[in-house]
Amino acid sequence: MFLLKPSFAGGEISPALYGRTDFAKYDNGAAQLKNFMVLRYGGVANRAGTKFVSKLPGFAVLRPFKYSSSENYMIVFCRYQILVFSRDKELVATLTNSPYTSGDAESLRLIKYTQSADVMFLVHPDYPPMTLTRYGHRNWELDWMANSDGPFEDPNTTDVAISASAKTGEVTITASSDYFTQDMVGNVLRLGHTVGSAYVTGNPATQDLSVECVPSGTVYVESFGFWEGNFSLEKYVDGIWTKVRTQEGNHSSNYNFTETNNHTSIIQYRLTSTNFDTTFWANENTRQPGHVTLQTFSQDYYGIVLITDIDSPTSARATVVKRLGDIKATKDFSLGPWSDAKGYPMCAGFYEDRLVYAGSKLYGQSFWMSKTGDYFNFGTSIPGVDTDAITGSLNGGQMNGIKAMATFGELIMLTAGGEYKISGVNNQSVAPGKTRSQAQEYRGISDVNPVTVGSRIVYIQQQGDIVRDLAYTYEADKYTGDDVNLLAQHLFERHKLVSMAYQQTPNSIIWIVRDDGMLLGLTYLKEQDVYAWHKHETLDGQFIDVAVIAGEAEDELWCVVKRGSEYFVEIMAERDKSQKVEDQYFVDCGMQIESKDGISTVTGLDHLEGKVVSILADGFVLPQQKVVAGSVNLGYTYHKISVGLPIESVLETLPLELTGQDGSTLARRKRVHKLLLMFKDSSGGRFGLKEGKLDEIKWRTSEAYGEAIQLYSGKQEVLMPSASFEKTVQILVKQNEPLPLTVLSIVPEMQVGG
Repeated sequence: MFLLKPSFAGGEISPALYGRTDFAKYDNGAAQLKNFMVLRYGGVANRAGTKFVSKLPGFAVLRPFKYSSSENYMIVFCRYQILVFSRDKELVATLTNSPYTSGDAESLRLIKYTQSADVMFLVHPDYPPMTLTRYGHRNWELDWMANSDGPFEDPNTTDVAISASAKTGEVTITASSDYFTQDMVGNVLRLGHTVGSAYVTGNPATQDLSVECVPSGTVYVESFGFWEGNFSLEKYVDGIWTKVRTQEGNHSSNYNFTETNNHTSIIQYRLTSTNFDTTFWANENTRQPGHVTLQTFSQDYYGIVLITDIDSPTSARATVVKRLGDIKATKDFSLGPWSDAKGYPMCAGFYEDRLVYAGSKLYGQSFWMSKTGDYFNFGTSIPGVDTDAITGSLNGGQMNGIKAMATFGELIMLTAGGEYKISGVNNQSVAPGKTRSQAQEYRGISDVNPVTVGSRIVYIQQQGDIVRDLAYTYEADKYTGDDVNLLAQHLFERHKLVSMAYQQTPNSIIWIVRDDGMLLGLTYLKEQDVYAWHKHETLDGQFIDVAVIAGEAEDELWCVVKRGSEYFVEIMAERDKSQKVEDQYFVDCGMQIESKDGISTVTGLDHLEGKVVSILADGFVLPQQKVVAGSVNLGYTYHKISVGLPIESVLETLPLELTGQDGSTLARRKRVHKLLLMFKDSSGGRFGLKEGKLDEIKWRTSEAYGEAIQLYSGKQEVLMPSASFEKTVQILVKQNEPLPLTVLSIVPEMQVGG
């Protein structure tokens, strides 16, 4: 009888399910998929190799910078420095002012980001937010994020009052009673005052007529009497006087107008004139001499200082970052929510044209949204408007920190204890006092940033060993999801998952790094009920971190790999679609070289010194050899060569079982004496029933002697000469050569005994 294995879309299945022959995914599952990927249409293919990019100074993590469809970069965060690589593997910038210098290298994993155009906003629970800005292909700058205002905690409610020694510059701030503590160093302090009205009047050509106006305040200008000529209203911004408006006079008419201060700090305004003549119509002018008035109105205002040192519980030193409204003592003050002691935001994102920060050590369930369209401004207006910055908290009983967010129609925030939906009230946009949060599920997320696959969020649960998805369902009217590693639990037991990235093309694979350095792949097409796991190893190496950027033909998977005591950046190569055997690349940490004139010695392999490498030269598999002095000698001249660490790929089927009219074969002996395998663009490989008893697949057809065997697509019928009756029968397919092997289906011919 024939037993059809039409695909492997079930992926690697846990041994705990080997007895579940009634299970729907049993027929298309596998017992082992090592260095084989499940393709989106159900077949399996050995993964391509990785190409060496650069050696690193030590432990590092990757974060993708997606500038445009044609210009993408990979940012490598090491201790003390940040490296920027272009898509073509060129190191275009090295930034040495990185603040991420923690002695615990694993803390680099806590760097999270969001991006707007050419600015990447970086957050870490132990460091203030930063920006990484691309000014050009080789021009990058890393800076502390300079917020123009806010955010701040709730205002002071005690009897303490704070005064300042000056309105600008380096100042001493004094509290009326004990208030300052050492952990306030590095925090910002907002001081509120009521700035009184001002009124000046006179001839703008001969007198100094100037006032100061607070943000959102107004300046009122009015002329009186008999005059001719002109006068101008000017404002002083960034050290420059700029004309706001010029008014021409015509003897007897007078004018008035209002100007609003749209800046975030106090601005000085003045009246000037190049000609303000009051000498004509002498009789009338005596009674009504021409003049102009300049007036502002009383309004509340907040200045900001950065605390730099604490001298005593009542005295501190500070730098004014936003001019103070007055120096007198005020009870209207509030501290910023972020500092070394309180912690800094854990994650970042965008929602409704606002930059959103969320979670910190002290304020685990709080989130802070910038003003609409002004990502560096977390301030509020007087009076308030809907575009002001927002500070909010999740409505949850437990104080679990917000660790990630994703944006769909609503803003989804994922905490250590559950998942929440943030939205405006009554289907409106979010605004101060008009924002609500609703709990969705209570699963919890780990520190690993989730990925978005279509309309679904895929994340690692708080304990670090369960992968879940989350999507909106109309039936439940909320976001809910499933455990997607339930069928392959053996891959996760006693392990933690430390990194995750999504490669949309060509096969919709989520790549996840395990704490022991194994790379797990999840081919994920939930709408087709495909969530197939496969595992990947690299010789003498451990995967540390992964990230994805768009390539020319498909998404590129970048990896940090530890080999011995050294760390490397490597890129998983594309599986070449040319169908030419000489173009294939199936070695790790290696390189591919092409020469029109041909070469006989491959150099530049210093990073593999002393390692035994596999070699594919013009489609021929050459004997493996050791790298000596950074090179290998090929013996002959070749034009296209791939050299790198060998990869062993293993496909092992589940125990072959079926249920017939006479019952299940589970307890009966079976014998497989013939196989029909369907391949696509394949070469190399061995097959059989047991390790050590594998036969070669015969590929040579019409190729002449001395000519490389071309890739084969189609069916291969093979005999199993060593087959015998066994209670458990499994098919084994292995690939140890640097060649592609894609298996679409396996059809074993099985005999059933007693």
